[in-house]
Amino acid sequence: MSQQTEQEILSHEAELLRAKQTLDIKALSRIYAEDLMLTGVLGEPTCSKLAVIEEVQRGIAEREKAIASGKKIEMSAENEDVKVSSCGDAAVANYRFVVKVKGENLDIHRKYRTTNVWARREGRWQIVAAHTSLIFDMKQLAALGG
Repeated sequence: MSQQTEQEILSHEAELLRAKQTLDIKALSRIYAEDLMLTGVLGEPTCSKLAVIEEVQRGIAEREKAIASGKKIEMSAENEDVKVSSCGDAAVANYRFVVKVKGENLDIHRKYRTTNVWARREGRWQIVAAHTSLIFDMKQLAALGG
């Protein structure tokens, strides 16, 4: 794997993280390919780029509603354990995506394992496929009877 490619993908993953944190539709539209195939935590159905953008729009509406109501919500999102593998004009990034949300009657801490498949098209990198799974901790598994 070329170090240059690895650095490019790491940079794009950092840009993706910022776009998720700020719900930046323009950046997400640029990062995700038109023919995106994304499998979310529920597994079915596979989502398109349009579905991702619509979900972000719902998130923006919820954020604005919370702000308008005066509710204070703290949120953080970060990537951990990022690994990149590449071959020519394709690369795969894999990492833990950690989300924390705190507010009135709200305390969420979730970890996800994410895999993004990047393709270099017309000189720029875009995500063409992605998969995210929820990582259960032992307490969560016990609560589910597992």
